Amino acid sequence: MQARLSWLDTLGEQASHIITAQLQSAEPQNDNFTRLQLKVIELDGRSLPLPPLVRINAYQTLPELTSGSILTLAASLKPAHGLANEAGMDGRRLLLGKGISATGNLRRLIRVELEPPGWRTLWLASAGQAWQGLAQAPLLAALTFGEQGGISDRQWELFRGAGLTHIIAISGQHIALVAVLGFWLGRLFGLKGALVGTLLFAGTYSWLAGFAVATERALIMVLVWSMLRVWKRDWPPYRVWLLAFVAILLWDPFALFAAGFWLSFLAVALLMGASYLYGRPSLLRLQGILLLGLLPLQLALFEGMAPLALFINLLALPLFCLFIIPLALIAVLVSLFSPSLAHGLFWLADGALGYLMVSLEWLNSQWALWWPLPGWALPLSILLLLGWLACTLPGGRWLGLPLLAAALLACWPAPPSWQVRVLDVGQGLAVLLSSRGHHILFDTGDRYPGGYNMADAAILPLLHRLSVDELDILILSHKDRDHAGNREALHAALSVRAEYSSYAFSPGTQACRRGQQWLWQGLTLRMLWPERSGAGRNNDGCVLQIGDGRVSVLLSADIEREAEARLLALEGQGLHSTVLVSPHHGSKTSSTPGFVAAVAAREVIHSAGFMNRWHFPRPEVVARYRALVPDSRQWVSGQSGAILIEVGPNGLDIQGERDTGPWYRRSGAWWKPQLWLE
Repeated sequence: MQARLSWLDTLGEQASHIITAQLQSAEPQNDNFTRLQLKVIELDGRSLPLPPLVRINAYQTLPELTSGSILTLAASLKPAHGLANEAGMDGRRLLLGKGISATGNLRRLIRVELEPPGWRTLWLASAGQAWQGLAQAPLLAALTFGEQGGISDRQWELFRGAGLTHIIAISGQHIALVAVLGFWLGRLFGLKGALVGTLLFAGTYSWLAGFAVATERALIMVLVWSMLRVWKRDWPPYRVWLLAFVAILLWDPFALFAAGFWLSFLAVALLMGASYLYGRPSLLRLQGILLLGLLPLQLALFEGMAPLALFINLLALPLFCLFIIPLALIAVLVSLFSPSLAHGLFWLADGALGYLMVSLEWLNSQWALWWPLPGWALPLSILLLLGWLACTLPGGRWLGLPLLAAALLACWPAPPSWQVRVLDVGQGLAVLLSSRGHHILFDTGDRYPGGYNMADAAILPLLHRLSVDELDILILSHKDRDHAGNREALHAALSVRAEYSSYAFSPGTQACRRGQQWLWQGLTLRMLWPERSGAGRNNDGCVLQIGDGRVSVLLSADIEREAEARLLALEGQGLHSTVLVSPHHGSKTSSTPGFVAAVAAREVIHSAGFMNRWHFPRPEVVARYRALVPDSRQWVSGQSGAILIEVGPNGLDIQGERDTGPWYRRSGAWWKPQLWLE
């Protein structure tokens, strides 16, 4: 693992790199956005002995490219990164789970050495002609060739809520199904024929799927089983499980970061445990054991559950395993010599998929298929699992001790406090103020044209985790998209009792005005700016000071030197605050010496994206805070993750989300070997 990540040391702070790489895949996202997956051969003229996988976003029109082509291009590159908040998807883990250790943006394509279309590409084109015009063609492409680019976000949401993502994405279940088919057909020629048939069918299907990471892992498991059969080793299931576990990690250490790896191995372990406890358990009992046993891991990874997944899988699994997948694979084979017959077979599979999608849409309209759950659901699910094991396992009563300890800890009184969370929303701002079970949100982060947004990625997952379904106040400092881009999404998702802004978003929006002051849940809120109504520009931004008489936090939006000078004249020492969220993300147009000295914050937080193109916070701004307030600490949300400021009887406590957790989530050069020793 260390060897595969050590190349990241060569990236440094260089803005652009010349890369020679082999194209693994090119997935168009829209007319002017293509996502390239590349295996890097040379970086800035240096050969890389262990070619790493990188993901490059191309926001431009590209010529037609074929897998295996050699590309020379200029691109930005940065180590795999993602948002780091208390809740929401861990982007860095997701990338590493796919073997991707760096990402970047294409600047220009220098040279293309096109590779002639391979057998898989030609076969995909042949099958594509056969399913052309069918409503569920993107799903057929995903089930047979692993091509998931055509599946919409809405469809993925339905599959997640139905617990069917493991069926749509080619994984161990598909390889196992095909391997069993190959085994039974090959058995006509004896044991050796059965093993050859198993490997041939599983290998061919893995090749069709482009040897995706999840497919490779499943193929390794088939190889392990086949080798044991060849050696005539009658191992108990747990030894086969352990051997497959070790073999996969030796082949692909990045499997440790993949959710599917842990879910699939835990599911197999649960099935082995069920056979140990119940002999031949019924299908309903097996599904119940899987639901309860996988629930803690599912909550830890996805922060929610699909309550109907058990029953939907009972109905959908036979449909896929006995009808849709076999029919689609036969159609793929037939497409090589009879497109019309293949179209008829695909039409049957398409009809079944169509009925499935209509059924899922109807179910989702009646009951929410996916339930985001608050943070307490994870420890509760672990306690439920321990309780079930204590009642089921022979001699399992000792498991009651952790249950008793957890009950005592739950009754332990927590000191009252108020919190401010500066969320990690990339290049933007979102701050959540919480006190006595009430909440105020200051700004909402960005919403990008492609659909990715900080409401779904960071804000709403956190609110769900904290069981928040209502905001007392939503403050939108000004109209810029990186501060107010998710206003409509938040209004649609939860109740907002009052909204303030320097820009009139709607008739119900109240204007931020200097002099406004509230007593709110034991805190004093003072609006220091703007002095008069404006147009929602940077210097019109709402500036809010929050305090309890001992500790104060200043949220300064995107104001620049003109507004800072006027604030200094109006407030003087009244600007002094314990914590400052720096103006304009640490831009050189803000944080003037007078303002920095007047605020004199002990903790300065720059809400700025990781390795952003504006280089925020600017080095000269960082140096200015360090020089004028020597004992201050500075935080960058893109590096430290979300910043939690907690105020209790013992004063102020502040920490970054990346200060805790696994080594790969840490800030700084997280990939360096010394981090493995921590």
